[in-house]
Amino acid sequence: MTMQALREQHRELGIVLARLEAARARTMLPAPESWRGTARHAYDAAFDGIVMTSEAGIAAVRSARSRTAVAIGWMQRG
Repeated sequence: MTMQALREQHRELGIVLARLEAARARTMLPAPESWRGTARHAYDAAFDGIVMTSEAGIAAVRSARSRTAVAIGWMQRG
């Protein structure tokens, strides 16, 4: 039962990771070159925030998936 739950968790985390990476790729568009001044600075600041937040989220899911894989390996040996 525990092994099955870990495998399901690993699979689901893989799906979440793929969705996060795809969403990040779709939303990481640079500001139009015509934007200047305040609008450009505001966009760049928001863009940087989104990049940092998405990177943190992706890293957290990758870590959880990796730790789940380690737990599965540990359970298989035990």
